[in-house]
Amino acid sequence: MEYGEDGTPVYVNELTALNQELRNLCADLLLQKGESPEEEAEILVTLFKGYDTMLFNFSSENEQVIQELLDRSMTVLEKLPASVLKCQLLLECFEQTGDEELIREAKKNIERVI
Repeated sequence: MEYGEDGTPVYVNELTALNQELRNLCADLLLQKGESPEEEAEILVTLFKGYDTMLFNFSSENEQVIQELLDRSMTVLEKLPASVLKCQLLLECFEQTGDEELIREAKKNIERVI
């Protein structure tokens, strides 16, 4: 048993159901492609957050999905102008890869936005 934000108990079966719902929502969103670089970046940031939130998210299938998200991100990052959204996507990619170059790029991006 876990406790929710309001202090009420959340039972394992509820947690499992919520996790499955999140998995289904992410699977549906994964099929979507943005019509603009900004829309694609928003989808990707949302998907990274969704997959990070899932419980028991250590399967080879999820690793493949994360790699697909990273590949899509690298493509869209080249097209995005300096913005908060670009910085968010760079940070999500850094969280997955640990690549310090992404942090340097995020810092440059922030300087351009300010």
